Amino acid sequence: MCKLQTWRSKWLPIVCIIFVACTANSQPDPSQRGRSEIGTTAQPKQELAQAVLSEIGIAQHYDRYLGNSVDIVVAPATNRPKFHAWLQGVLAREAGWSHAKSSYLARLEATFSEAELKELLTLSKQPLMKKLMQTEVQAYVDASPERRKRLQKVWDDYNSGRIQIPPEVAKEAEQPRK
Repeated sequence: MCKLQTWRSKWLPIVCIIFVACTANSQPDPSQRGRSEIGTTAQPKQELAQAVLSEIGIAQHYDRYLGNSVDIVVAPATNRPKFHAWLQGVLAREAGWSHAKSSYLARLEATFSEAELKELLTLSKQPLMKKLMQTEVQAYVDASPERRKRLQKVWDDYNSGRIQIPPEVAKEAEQPRK
């Protein structure tokens, strides 16, 4: 058990960072699609998309959700607040919003017309929409203790062998990464 805790405290943060980076890099790059469609309206659409993302606070949401990876690795911040804050900062810097922003912008530009982006921007400025977004964030924060508890149980169950890896998954996991 002591070896498992030592491994978890030393290597799991690195594994989580690599997992997040691989997941982000495995997604198709929407900026490569639809460029010819955007043409001369790229700047206004990009500005509108940026305004929508800014208005709904997506950068903060993204980094907050990414910080959930820290919750998987570390017990609640009250146990080791300096380490918890440091690791969240590392994740935000190395895999946070600044690395995902262009993909989000490209996705909005490819998915929505200029008129739709204007409408989304108008909606995102409405007090009721702001209240909805704040409520969603607060619900996520409120769920943190239960989420941490459940994530810890899954991790403990996995490490103790109570969660079995299906043979086809184990076989795939043993193969070198392409």
